[in-house]
Amino acid sequence: MMFKLRLREGCLRRLSATIHTREPRVEIAPFPGPGATASFTGSQVAIHAAAGTTTALEDPRASFRAMRSMFWWNDFEMLYFGGYVLWNYAQLPFLLLQPGLTITPAGTSMQNGETWDKVLVDFPPNFPTHSPRQTFYFGPDGLLRRHDYWVGILSPLARGARFIHSYHAVDGLKLPARIEMKLGTFGESYLPLISLGFVDFDAFTLG
Repeated sequence: MMFKLRLREGCLRRLSATIHTREPRVEIAPFPGPGATASFTGSQVAIHAAAGTTTALEDPRASFRAMRSMFWWNDFEMLYFGGYVLWNYAQLPFLLLQPGLTITPAGTSMQNGETWDKVLVDFPPNFPTHSPRQTFYFGPDGLLRRHDYWVGILSPLARGARFIHSYHAVDGLKLPARIEMKLGTFGESYLPLISLGFVDFDAFTLG
């Protein structure tokens, strides 16, 4: 519940985003309100008001160290979280082609009646993502089924497991259509009856 209060979910619905695959960069509109646009680059977030003014925050991840962020996220913090989540979630397989990653096969896992290939990915320092080490599970068709991490801006104990329920076919690529987040516990376990929320991508256009 505290996570949902901080995220102010209603502000992150029905948005359009341009997601760049070669660098951490996302443009989002309308955010935080009608007529405004916002941009995320990993090291900076900025809000461009309808009136033409721009306000920006450098090193936005450091903002989450404030005690206030335990209870409430401001627009910049929401923009940083939403920006890196979009950049991480929406652009596989391009994410795993970024420089500096260490990718290690970690055997297989039997889940949902399938054998999934398990891969550990270590991200370099300052990479805009949930946590330095994450686990990806790929199905027999090569598509991502599950992704485990902890949400570092919250706590090392804030473990998440996201499941990709469906994909869009776009110009020969399969891109995620519906993602569900579950609360992770120990090992590969998670709380199946508790959903932390969904990310739905209604349409993709490649440019």
